[in-house]
Order: sequence, then structure tokens, then C-alpha cells
Amino acid sequence: MFQKLSQRLRPSEDVDRDAGLTLVEVMVAMMVFAIISVGVAYSITNALVLTRESRARAIATNLAAQQVDLVRATQNVFTVDAKEIDSRVSGIDFRLSQTVRWVDSTSTVTDCGTGTGTLQYKAVTISVSYTGQRSITAPVTTETVLAPSDRINDPALGTIVVKVTGAGGTGNPGVAVAIAPAAVPNGASAPTTPAVTNTQGCTYALKVKPGNYSVGVVESGNLDIKQVAAPKTTPVVVKAGTSSSVSFTYDTAATYTLKYASNYSSSVLLPTDLETTFVSTLGGVQTVKSAANPATLFPVAYTVMAGGYVAPIKDDKGVVTNTPCVDVDPSAWAATPGNGAGQPLTAVAAPPGGTATVDVPMGVVRLPKMNGTATVVATSVGTKANGDPGCNTNKAYTFTVSGQKDVALPFGTWKFSVVVLDLLGVVTAQSPVTLDADAIRTRGTIDKSTGAATLDPRPAG
Repeated sequence: MFQKLSQRLRPSEDVDRDAGLTLVEVMVAMMVFAIISVGVAYSITNALVLTRESRARAIATNLAAQQVDLVRATQNVFTVDAKEIDSRVSGIDFRLSQTVRWVDSTSTVTDCGTGTGTLQYKAVTISVSYTGQRSITAPVTTETVLAPSDRINDPALGTIVVKVTGAGGTGNPGVAVAIAPAAVPNGASAPTTPAVTNTQGCTYALKVKPGNYSVGVVESGNLDIKQVAAPKTTPVVVKAGTSSSVSFTYDTAATYTLKYASNYSSSVLLPTDLETTFVSTLGGVQTVKSAANPATLFPVAYTVMAGGYVAPIKDDKGVVTNTPCVDVDPSAWAATPGNGAGQPLTAVAAPPGGTATVDVPMGVVRLPKMNGTATVVATSVGTKANGDPGCNTNKAYTFTVSGQKDVALPFGTWKFSVVVLDLLGVVTAQSPVTLDADAIRTRGTIDKSTGAATLDPRPAG
């Protein structure tokens, strides 16, 4: 029986008996093996990753717990600041981030405790992350609160909270703060000098007598957004049982090197009394009446214009209530036949303590040759001819000219005259300067009837 079964199962031909597996069968076997191998490799890799992740999170948890213990052991709650600590444990890099916020008696939570309520306690959040952390895994985070070990509030006294913010919006540490009774003290007396600002830019004057105070900050090489080196706020009114907050935006000054008449390739003569307008991204307008270069300013982005820019101020009915001067701003010039619209200037920023170079385009006029040394005065013309958007502030700039010179002026319309000054600088004689037909070296127009030169910032169009 078995012999018959063997004969049935055995191929009848000798060639078929030696054929073995087909190519398709080999490929199927290899594919099955590959799938099994990938599955095994993934399982091993995932197990290793999870093991490493578990070990890293355990270490991160220990680091967070250690930092909580250190924070709670601090005697002076005011010395607990925001910080970041980098460490390496078991071949893994960890970053511990500590954030600190005050909670006052009104339950207001701020970095410095700048609410009106009295300071109560600090809320501390500690977060630990590590290299190789999976994107779906949150950092290890723990929180605690710290109450002052000593009494910091007095129902009969107040607190002054000072916050100093840098150009980047973060706290400016290490700034000295001066607090003194205001000109009308109303019961104020000089408090104990507060510590310099901490890493969050905060400092505190505790148990301050009610009254009016002057609060100022000072740090070598720093300026505020109004370019003041030692800004003050007064009066700061302190009331019993409350906190009074004072904020400053203050940072290390930056240096801006100005390339006047950057749109003209040859050398030019600048007015001795040139004004330069810096329009900051914070909305402030700073006019510097000087050709001094470079300029030292609060470190933000500025749009820089030659001349004294004065923006129009309108009342609720749309009526202009001041004396504006807008033609120094190229973007104020509208398109007309043959002229494209004036292009806005590019704002240029410098980091705190850094430097930046700023192009300041200007109009250029070639004056006729002068005999000897002459004092030439350029006076603005309040016109809206030739596309000039206007300047109503009667600007005048002075040049000391010998021979033939190319002089640079803010954009706008100008007349030129040679003046004679006495020893006190008073004009005793004046004669107009007649410009040549091709006197304007940039773009512009000369009015033949009046002799006025319109210096135009617009491109041809």
C-alpha cells in the first residue's frame, strides 16, 4: 500500500523529480521572511526607544523634584527667578526651564506682580525636556508655590513694583532703580534702595510710606524709547495696603550709521543744521537736529528720513489741527503723469549694543560757483506744485560753500539765497541764488518763474 502511495506522489518523470522550488516560490518565501524580519526589527527598536524614553523621563522627573526642593529651601522668595539650566545625565542632554510669577491679593498673576493688590506668593513652574524626546511626549512638568518667610506687607504701608522691559519684550536684568519723594511728596519719604532688576526685569520697594514718589532707572549705555538715558516717572502715588506699578522700556543703545544721499554716487555737502527723523516701529517719532553721524538710539527698527517730518493731526471731523511737514517722506508723494508713486523707506533694526547702516536718500542740487566762502540758506516753500505733498513748517538749512558744490537736502521744494551774517549770526544782507537749468542732480523740477527747486523722490513712471 505504501509503495503504491509513494508512486502516486512521486513525479513520473526523472526531470520533474530534480526540479526543486520554482522562482515564484522562492520570491514568496523571501517576501514572507522579509515581512517577519521587519516586524521583529521594529519590535526590538520600539522596545529600545521605550526603554530609553522611560529612563529619560525618570531622570527628568528626578531633576524637576530636585529643583523643587532647592526652590522651597530658598529663604528669600524674591531671589527665586526664572532661569534655564542645562545638564547631561547618562549620556542624555536635559534642559530645565523655571518660570516664576507673582500672585497678588486680587488673584492677579503676572511676572512681576504688577497688579494693584498686595503681593501674596510666587507660583513656580518647572519643566524638563531632553534630547531625543518624542514629539507626542510632553515635557516633565511640576508646580509649586512659595510664600514669603517674613511679612512683606503692612496695612498702613504700600509697595512699589518696577518692571523694566528690553527691546525684545523680555525683562532687562541688572538695572538700577532710584526712588525718591516727588516734588510734592504728600507724606512720602525715601524708601530703602531696591535691588537691581532680576532676570525678569523686576524689582520691589517694600513697606513704602503713602505719598507721591519719583521712580527712575539708570544703566550705563541704556536708553528708553524716547532716547532718554535716565527716564523717570512722577508722581507714582502709593496708597496704604496696595501696590503701585511702574514700567519702563529700556535697553542697551544701538549705533546707526547714516549714509546720507545714498541715492547719489558723488560726494555732497550736507547742511550744518540738518534734521533727521527716526520713525520707530514702536510708533514714536524722534527728530535729531544734527548732522552727527552715527546716531545712538534705542535698539528697534527705524525708518530714517532726512528732514523734520511732522505727521498731520486730525480732529474728529477730519480737520488738520497742526502744521504738518510730510514731503520729506518719499511714500507721501503720489503718482502723477510721468512719475510713479513714492516708495516707502525700509525700516532698519539693530540689536541691543549692535550696529546697523541705514541708507538715507536725499535730493541733490548743484549750486553755481561761489566767490570765496559764502553762507547759503535753503528755505522750504510751502507748495503743492509738481506733486509736492507739502511742508508748512518753514524749514531752513544752512551751507558754508566755497566754489561749486553739490548740496543735499530733504525732499521737497526749496529756494536758495546767499546771506551775510553779523557777529551775532543775524542776517544783514540776502540775495537769491539763480540755479542753472540742469542744477538738480537727482530727480526734480525747477520753476522758471520763481526759481524754486522741487526735489522729487519718485521714480520715473
